[in-house]
Amino acid sequence: MRFLPIVFFLSLAACPKSTGGTNVAGTDDEQMDSFGAQLEELRTREGLKSSDYCNLKGKVCDISKSACDIAGKHGDRDDFQKRCVQSQEDCAHFNEGCSSGS
Repeated sequence: MRFLPIVFFLSLAACPKSTGGTNVAGTDDEQMDSFGAQLEELRTREGLKSSDYCNLKGKVCDISKSACDIAGKHGDRDDFQKRCVQSQEDCAHFNEGCSSGS
């Protein structure tokens, strides 16, 4: 029975801690940089076939939506607005590549 308080104390120490509202994915700037890098990598792939565009369009458009969500929170940031527009163009490009059968 003497070990019960020790076990209780250790279980409390192992409880998840609050992050205090910190965004574990990083700041909006860091997230936008990450989205931009991911889109750049996808945009510059060579030799993509129609099936590749179809397989990747969901990912590209999801990244675009996330980038534009952040841009929407920062209407005063022209750089975020430009990244949103570019990401929407990337999404449209992948949709066109999928539907064109190229």
